[in-house]
Amino acid sequence: MNNKKAIFLSIIFIFGALMAIAQPKDNSPYSRYGLGDPVDNNFVYFRTTGLSGAFYNPYQINVVNPASNGYLRATVFDVGIYSKYANLKTNSNSSGIYSGNLEYISLGIPLINPINDLLEKKVRKYDIGLTFTLMPNSNVGYNISSDEEKKGIGTIRREYKGSGGTYKFMTGLGGRYNNFSFGFNVGYFFGKINYDRDIFFPELNNPYSNNYHTDFSVNGFLYNIGTIYNFVLNKKELKEKENAGIRKLIFGVYGNTKMGFNTNGTVFNTTTIYDINSPSTTLDTVYQDDIDGNGTLPVNFGGSIVYNNKNKYIFGVDFSKSFWSQYTNDIKNDDLKDSYKISFGGQYTPDENSYTSYFKRVNYGIGIYYQTDPRSEGENQFEEKGIHLGMGLPFIFKRKISRINLDLNFGNRGSNLSISENFVKFSLSVTFNDTEWFVKRKYY
Repeated sequence: MNNKKAIFLSIIFIFGALMAIAQPKDNSPYSRYGLGDPVDNNFVYFRTTGLSGAFYNPYQINVVNPASNGYLRATVFDVGIYSKYANLKTNSNSSGIYSGNLEYISLGIPLINPINDLLEKKVRKYDIGLTFTLMPNSNVGYNISSDEEKKGIGTIRREYKGSGGTYKFMTGLGGRYNNFSFGFNVGYFFGKINYDRDIFFPELNNPYSNNYHTDFSVNGFLYNIGTIYNFVLNKKELKEKENAGIRKLIFGVYGNTKMGFNTNGTVFNTTTIYDINSPSTTLDTVYQDDIDGNGTLPVNFGGSIVYNNKNKYIFGVDFSKSFWSQYTNDIKNDDLKDSYKISFGGQYTPDENSYTSYFKRVNYGIGIYYQTDPRSEGENQFEEKGIHLGMGLPFIFKRKISRINLDLNFGNRGSNLSISENFVKFSLSVTFNDTEWFVKRKYY
């Protein structure tokens, strides 16, 4: 391995990690509940297809199902960013919001380099892959103001503010033997979230105002496991034609049990009187500092069936479910509901080995999805539906084929609630591939 190259990638990894921790948040009223808006764990390449549970690529990282690590054939360095426009609507108002920043940063390494096998003329039945990933887990960010008119009082103004989020650093290990693979991710989960609620009476003289502040930090360990099985459909053709492509059905499942975490928080509530002729006076304070508690993250599982026809036509269905009714947090507990997601999609590549047309080597993806959210308004659970349209653009870097992955996501959530959101999200990832790590050097 080239030492300069390793140092360069390490610097990028650390710099990206710092950016991820400092990334700005959306102005989303939904993030008031639970741990905030959950972040999509699918990297851009897989997001464009709507598939992740059983879909893998030897030159891409799939953190949703760690069994995919067993199929890595090159070192992969993947960085994802996004830009989003959301339009929030109520019965009487609407507001447009722009946001965007780094989404994830990940490094994957095949521990057995396939070039060694080619040099030594070996046919190996097994492979092992290792990954390292840093990415947000949830985002909290909102700044909302509402006015209510009361006879004899005038305007009652309520302001709600929230900031922060949670993050996770994971390492994954996966191994393949023949057509079966197994893998696991283990990681560290951490973050801090702040909530503020203020009540004002702007039309009264010397009014009282109330401020309610809660913040808490979380940390704990998390994990998930997964398996993938390939059922080859054209074994006879492969025996007769050495270079025939593989047609196969791929089955994948993944999941985790309940996981605990530690939490520590502060509750600070004040009542203040404002006098235009003198400084404000705090009349009452409730303050609780350094509150220790515990929490529970829920059971989650998912599965997928994918049909792959010689890497030209790939399509399938994906399903996942999370039991968020099991979620607890001693500092701020919310009533959440179980959620699920179902998606259909696929990928088309005209000719991945074409020498005459660049666009024949491009991956074209589409994914359609519907999902429910753990949060609800009254009896109405949040819902989201949308479509992904994407492309994977190959390019040459250091004499290796790498890829730029593009995804355009049109969606709607909360159409059955008092505040609905229509959004357009553009995601881009750059995937660098390198086949020279762990190559056995021979000198003559």
